[in-house]
Amino acid sequence: MPQQERPDMAKYLISAKDDAPLNDVLATLAGDPDVDVVDTIGPRDEPHTAVVEVSADKAQAWTRRLLAENQQLIIEPDQPLSPLG
Repeated sequence: MPQQERPDMAKYLISAKDDAPLNDVLATLAGDPDVDVVDTIGPRDEPHTAVVEVSADKAQAWTRRLLAENQQLIIEPDQPLSPLG
């Protein structure tokens, strides 16, 4: 369910490295009221990337936790695409 527009929210990509279980992360995020899963990329049953809207503080906390737990996931800000040239 999309959240109301909040200035502290931004879009982030969560990408799986080496077939990491992104579905487990998505299941956890689905229950978090502070997170909006905007889209997933890849096969429906096994997406490799998710676009989420979340606060920068929460994204940084996830990154620290994933590094500490040696998870095979990457969290990075979503950058708008621009044409070449």
